[in-house]
Amino acid sequence: MKINHQEIGIGIVGCGRMGNLRTSISKTHGSVKYISLSDTIREKAKTLGEKVNADRVCKTNQEVIDDENTHAIIVSTSEPEHCDPVIKALENGKPVLVEKPIALNLNDAQKMVDAAKRNNTSLHVGYTLRFNRHFLIGKQQINENKVGNIISCVGRFYNTQRTGAEILKRSKHISFVNDALTYLVDLFGWYLGNKKPKEIIAKGHGTIYRKDGFDVDEIAAAIITYDDGTIVNLAMGYALPKNYPSHGRLVRAEIIGESGVLLFDDDRKEHIGFSDEGMHHAYVDNHTEMALLTSNASGNWALNKYWGPFADETRSWLDFISQGIDCPNTTGIEGLQNLRLTLAIEDSIKLDKKIRIED
Repeated sequence: MKINHQEIGIGIVGCGRMGNLRTSISKTHGSVKYISLSDTIREKAKTLGEKVNADRVCKTNQEVIDDENTHAIIVSTSEPEHCDPVIKALENGKPVLVEKPIALNLNDAQKMVDAAKRNNTSLHVGYTLRFNRHFLIGKQQINENKVGNIISCVGRFYNTQRTGAEILKRSKHISFVNDALTYLVDLFGWYLGNKKPKEIIAKGHGTIYRKDGFDVDEIAAAIITYDDGTIVNLAMGYALPKNYPSHGRLVRAEIIGESGVLLFDDDRKEHIGFSDEGMHHAYVDNHTEMALLTSNASGNWALNKYWGPFADETRSWLDFISQGIDCPNTTGIEGLQNLRLTLAIEDSIKLDKKIRIED
């Protein structure tokens, strides 16, 4: 795998919301000297290319992947379109960062992981929750054995109905378990290290989005039991009122160990803005008068620069690609495991039974 270029070129496949952010952040990274773009809707790529003064706007995704000036590829397409460009980039020997979830089915995810292994090339998946500073500090405390053997994790994930509707508009194939609860699955899996999940039981309930024709549950709860008896308890609700002032996910996470505890309150109520003109919402076309200022999950634009977990995650990966610095980004193998667990949660809800997790 070719890394440590110092000066690198980045190709971005997919120029929607995530592709826009990844491109803008990459453009300001000191090691990135070349950017090429593509999107199936060429006008999107052209508009973004003009915005960031990209070096090349390609007609096809394959042109970006084959561009000899690109050393690594970011795949920011919609979820069903991840597999093809990821595998083609890996087969070209180019490291890849793909948005979460890695795929919508295990077959596609496994193909990507196998391609990375076969070509000795790195594959990472975008899970921004890890890059909130407090969760990084939590991992450090676990690494230093401040918590001891973890015996229980409890997590809760809330968001608004308006944000939920935007997610469903973007991809009719996605579910909130696979799109959102996966963040906590990833976080706790990262914290638990080599422990192996063995069994899942889950329940779901939904009425809100079905009124609009979407067959998804806005409420879900799951218990994951690990091989040593550790219990992970997860709950999710995409049911907060449409005008609730959160601009993103609201998370609580509790980790109980034999010799310590980590308690995270990430409800973002400590910084509030209010304006008769409306507070800008980065994800939906709605400006509420009141806003929890730091509740946008990925971060915020301020003073002509993007700040927050999404930016830190992107820069961490770029540091890894350009300088070989170890990064805490979710690996392809971890992304595959996250998908395996979220799909098992969905199966447990649909079948109303416990699901065994095979090794």
